[in-house]
Amino acid sequence: MAAGVRKRGRAGPAARAMGLCGQWLRRAWQERRLLLLEPRYTLLVAACLCLAEIQRSTGRPTWPR
Repeated sequence: MAAGVRKRGRAGPAARAMGLCGQWLRRAWQERRLLLLEPRYTLLVAACLCLAEIQRSTGRPTWPR
């Protein structure tokens, strides 16, 4: 690498697609205590937990009896 030249960050279509989502997730991680302790976010946290539980329960194979 030449002196004084810096590499840029991610610059592909995947990086642009992850831009907004990645920023939102990064912000949520930084504010995790606020998300968990602030009553106004209770519905959002509950909805996310329900979606995660649905995905987890439907992802398992069912065994015939």
